[in-house]
Amino acid sequence: MNNIYNKYEASLKNIEELTKINNRQKIEIENLNLNAAKIQDQLEENIAALEEVKAAVGLKSKTSEKTEEAKTSNNISHNSLNNTYSSNTTKNNYDLSSEISDLKTSLISLSKQTLSQKSEIDESIVSVSDRLDYLRHVPSIAPVNAKITATYGYRKNPFTSRGSEFHEGVDFGAPYGTDVVATADGTVSFAGYKSGYGKMVVISHGYGFTTCYAHNSAILVKEGDKVKRGQVISRVGNTGRSTGPHLHYEVKLNGKNVDPEKYF
Repeated sequence: MNNIYNKYEASLKNIEELTKINNRQKIEIENLNLNAAKIQDQLEENIAALEEVKAAVGLKSKTSEKTEEAKTSNNISHNSLNNTYSSNTTKNNYDLSSEISDLKTSLISLSKQTLSQKSEIDESIVSVSDRLDYLRHVPSIAPVNAKITATYGYRKNPFTSRGSEFHEGVDFGAPYGTDVVATADGTVSFAGYKSGYGKMVVISHGYGFTTCYAHNSAILVKEGDKVKRGQVISRVGNTGRSTGPHLHYEVKLNGKNVDPEKYF
């Protein structure tokens, strides 16, 4: 009788110990599921943020097959974690070690997919940075706040009013001394006096773009200066071959004049 009682007591202690292990394992499973959910949520937020940035800088959204596969795989992994937990919480198994091992394997797989997706995001960020750099260096604003008095293209000679000549830029009729600003980021490649143009500033923007600001009364930058879009570089004047105070503005792309009005 004592022997049976002792076995009974031992069985109760064993059941009690197994129950504790089971409860700890259930908590571990819940934590694994929680971590998996956090990882997946973060991945979705990262992708959404990246697409929003791409749209803001005008980059075409190109969600690769790799990203789509990763999303699908993430959902499968997450569902697998949830399904494993759900199926086992309804069972009376005391030892869930094998299930925990499966969950950890799924979590490792999800983490690897996270790293792969991070790599793709990093590559996209490089593209976004390149696009932002391009946008900073492309002329995109008017150099002075004033009315255009002469457009790009053929016009009558402003000095004789006879014949025609090709006007390689646009003229802004602005009061003497009005601020003139750089129309994009770049480096001053010329700042001085040039026959016909008077006091002139030329800025090299990269990506094949250069801009010219002529007939100034004063030049506020020097050759080699780095300038930012909107930075004051000179003041409207009447120097060179000019009929009155105004700014002559040119845009060149790969060495050829283009219509400046397309760039503001």
